[in-house]
Amino acid sequence: MPTRNKIALVVAGGEIGMKYSEKKNGHTPELSAEEMLSWLPSDVSDSVQLVDWSHQASSHYTVRMTSDLMEILSKLVIDGAQGIVVTCGTDAMEEMAYLADLIWAYPQPVIFTGTNSPSDVIGSDAVINLRNAVKSALSQTTWGMGVLVCIQDQLLSASEMSQGMNYRKNGFISFDRGPVGEIIGEAIDIRRVPKRGQVLEGVVPARNVEVLYSSLGGGERLIASLASSSDLPDGLVLAAFGNGNVFPAWIPYIKALLKSEVPVLLSSRCPHGKVISMFGFEGSTSRLFDIGVMDGGDLPPLKARLRLSVGIGAGLTGQDLQRYILDR
Repeated sequence: MPTRNKIALVVAGGEIGMKYSEKKNGHTPELSAEEMLSWLPSDVSDSVQLVDWSHQASSHYTVRMTSDLMEILSKLVIDGAQGIVVTCGTDAMEEMAYLADLIWAYPQPVIFTGTNSPSDVIGSDAVINLRNAVKSALSQTTWGMGVLVCIQDQLLSASEMSQGMNYRKNGFISFDRGPVGEIIGEAIDIRRVPKRGQVLEGVVPARNVEVLYSSLGGGERLIASLASSSDLPDGLVLAAFGNGNVFPAWIPYIKALLKSEVPVLLSSRCPHGKVISMFGFEGSTSRLFDIGVMDGGDLPPLKARLRLSVGIGAGLTGQDLQRYILDR
């Protein structure tokens, strides 16, 4: 049945939906969706369809659950929603928003928002973040921009932003690029339209893609366990040193995974790094490419994992999968 409302507000847990519980001696997801809706002015809330989906912390979520959420969002647009706001936790917001952006093919905006301080904490920005997100979703200026994150008076592209700090209100950043828009008073000021890559609509991402971080002499037992498991991963992302170099003891296990047709993708563990083929020593980027490891380009490990998951879920293999990863 088509919605009579302009936008949908989908409650998906996180700090923004929490309040203090004396019984549990901490903040828990007990704030009702109706209480959150009451933060909006009445003339605005009348334009909002409330979808009370989940009250879990975002650290409880999975790729499959986020995929289920996307099915709900798609249905809302088909039923007539002109925009969608999703409230969720900041722990996994970077990943949830990016995964949504990879498979969101509609022009209607999906805007994630949240807070690192629940609304009953002095100085919390929960209410203003929700109001700004709803205001942005109601504005036609955000159409065609893919999935956005609204936090601290800014609109950030899900494909660009990352969580730099967990304890500051402005902990989400778009390195080198800045916000795509700002909320100034009642106005939505769009600075630029983000470049979006190929969208694979309706794909169910592979859920068993793992990330292994390089560390000083570490990780050998973990990758050995993955390579020898009777339940192999769907894919593996190597969060490598610097340009894309790994501990040489990893190589036999990487070869074993590749022989078992497990896609292995190389990324840099540096927060804003890029895979660069420069050296010829054992475990270097060049040697990894020679044995069949794929190039993750400038994708950070968390985003590389999700892009690989979507590509595998779409049935891509070999060079087709590599082209999708690098968006070529």
